Amino acid sequence: MARAARILFEGAYYHVMNRGQSKRDIYLDERDYKKFLAIIREGCRMCHVEIVAYCLMRNHYHLLVHTPEANLPQFMRQVNGVYTQYFNQKYKKDGSLFKGRYKANIVQEGSYLLRLIRYIHNNPVKAGLVRKASKYPYTSDQHFMRKEEFSWLRYMNVLNGQLKGKGNLLEKYQAYMKMADEELEEFLKAKRRKSIEAIIYGQEEFLDEVKTKYLHQERSYGEIPQAKKMKWEVVIKRIKREIQKVLGVKEEVLYQSMRGSENVARQMAIGLAREVGGVPYKEIGAIFGGISYKSAAKYCERLKQRCERDRKLSGLYEELRGRCSQVET
Repeated sequence: MARAARILFEGAYYHVMNRGQSKRDIYLDERDYKKFLAIIREGCRMCHVEIVAYCLMRNHYHLLVHTPEANLPQFMRQVNGVYTQYFNQKYKKDGSLFKGRYKANIVQEGSYLLRLIRYIHNNPVKAGLVRKASKYPYTSDQHFMRKEEFSWLRYMNVLNGQLKGKGNLLEKYQAYMKMADEELEEFLKAKRRKSIEAIIYGQEEFLDEVKTKYLHQERSYGEIPQAKKMKWEVVIKRIKREIQKVLGVKEEVLYQSMRGSENVARQMAIGLAREVGGVPYKEIGAIFGGISYKSAAKYCERLKQRCERDRKLSGLYEELRGRCSQVET
């Protein structure tokens, strides 16, 4: 049976949750939590996505995601795929780490986002791991308490918009965190997951708007809109031209593998296509020599590791990234 299409639109917010196969742990030590967060940060940068709140439990995670470019599937493929590769390599495992397709409920802006923040941050409290959310090290609550925002973590507009009135913002947030929300709990426990009402959290008017505007989009989950293909083509063309100019190589080098040595030009082309253009690994593989999805992802990872070791190479890559990012899209 075909999977139901994701409802995607620019500016959408999603409550995303996924857990390990058979409820097995997906984080086995502190480094795993940190690696997952690093992958999220990288995914946000590459896909131009923002996180509003997060919580990482031992066998599952919660993310509140904002997608200005309607690209949740690309972001989640990056997060789940790269982390699975890391986990399997580290622990000598094989196959799927996660239970299956992640759950993604669309969330209306305003108070509904604030209620999801509270639910996500209170997960470890509800599980009996800590008495206060701020005591758990793997939620965004710690950043809320310090009023820290980053390019990948944006929540202050929600707090300022919903916790209005006199008084200290942080104190109002802490008081709000202690309130119960039985309505939200019931919504999240809903068993009718095949119903459209069970994946949209908001008022009736919002539900009707989403159903009317986006439910019957003329594309299925995973299909690439023509507009994005055109955008990617422009970016890829610029990347090829800039690499040839800066590195002094011919275009055919970008499609070749070199036995016994690293093809830096090809690695950079693939890395820039992913980072600057947001091109999915599958399409990158087809463009640069017909390599697989996994191989394209490994190229990006190797490039990242090399740049961390080689300051000169990192500087060259940053120069190319700046030149390629000037593309008008």
